[in-house]
This record gives sequence, structure tokens and C-alpha cells, in this order.
Amino acid sequence: MQAPRTFARDDLEAPVTREFCGRCGTHLATRRPGLEAVILKIGMLDEPAPYRGPKMAIFTVDKQDFHHLPDGLPAFERLPG
Repeated sequence: MQAPRTFARDDLEAPVTREFCGRCGTHLATRRPGLEAVILKIGMLDEPAPYRGPKMAIFTVDKQDFHHLPDGLPAFERLPG
């Protein structure tokens, strides 16, 4: 197994770093400066069921009409404070 490839924009002061598979391009994770946690893309897990779905929705300001959020799911237009 090879290490993921990374990408970070060079035109931003503190860009996130996105990790992806170097063979197929699948987005695996996002690392945000100042955030110790790693944001994993649940679709890349072999068995996502134990995580019981999303805990919150972020960047809903960009949500499209075809995106449906579960009732009661905490939602934020941008990153919460």
C-alpha cells in the first residue's frame, strides 16, 4: 500500500490539505490547519455502518437542491465556531 497523494492550494494563507489515492483519485481525507482531527470521507471505508451516518453537515451554503439532509441533523452554512 502506498501513502496517499496530497494537494493544498498555494494561493491561500492556511489551506486544507486533501489526501487522495494516487491510483484512482478517490478523495480519502482532509486535514485542516489547527484541527487535530482528520476528516475522513466515509465513502472510502469498507464498513461505514458502525459510524451510523453523519454527525453534522457543514458548508450547506453550497448545498444543491438534490442534497437531502436527515431531519434533526445539525447543519452549518460554514464551519461551526
